[in-house]
Amino acid sequence: MRRLNVAALVGFLVVGVAAVGCGGEAEPEEGAPVVEMSAPTVQIRPMLDNVDANSRLVAVLRGPGQIGYLAPRSRRLSGEIVTTFRIQNVSTSPLAGFKVNEFWYDDNGDTLTGGTYRMKRPLLEDEVIEVTLRVPRNSRATRSNYEFSHQGGVIEATEFEEMAEPTAIVEDGVLTEVEAEEEEAQ
Repeated sequence: MRRLNVAALVGFLVVGVAAVGCGGEAEPEEGAPVVEMSAPTVQIRPMLDNVDANSRLVAVLRGPGQIGYLAPRSRRLSGEIVTTFRIQNVSTSPLAGFKVNEFWYDDNGDTLTGGTYRMKRPLLEDEVIEVTLRVPRNSRATRSNYEFSHQGGVIEATEFEEMAEPTAIVEDGVLTEVEAEEEEAQ
C-alpha cells in the first residue's frame, strides 16, 4: 500500500514538472504581427463634466463642516418637550449624514433624556432646514445642550441673528417635505 502511494506521488510530480516545463511561451513566427497589451486609460474629468443636471449624486464634504442656526425654541406639549430651530449649511460642500443630538440635564449636571435628528439625504450648500426634536418631558430637566455632526467629521456651529425660510425641495415637479429619522436617547 505504501509503495502504491509513493508511486502515485512520484507520478503526480513527474506530470506536474512536465506540464510546467512545457508551458513556456512559443516564439512568434517571422512576419506575424505582435500585439502589445496594456491597461485601458480612463479619464474621470470628461465623465464629471458630462453629468446630468438632474443627477442625485453629489460630492460631500469630508472633514470639519460649518453651519449656522437660529436660537432653539423649546416648549412643553403634553408629555413632551418639543425643540424647534432652523439650520443653514454654510460649508463649501453638502454635508452627508447630518445629525443633531439634544441632551437635557438636571441641576446637578446629570443627563436625563435626549433626542436625535438625522437627515436621510445630504444637507446641500446654503440649504436651510427646520429641525424638530421631541423628547419625553421630565420635571427635573433644567437645561439642554446640542451637538452637531456629519458623516465626514465634526461641525462648527455659529448662532445667527436671522435666517431665510426653510428651503423647499422639488423632485419631479412635486414639492416634498424633508424627512428625518427621529430617535430617542436615554
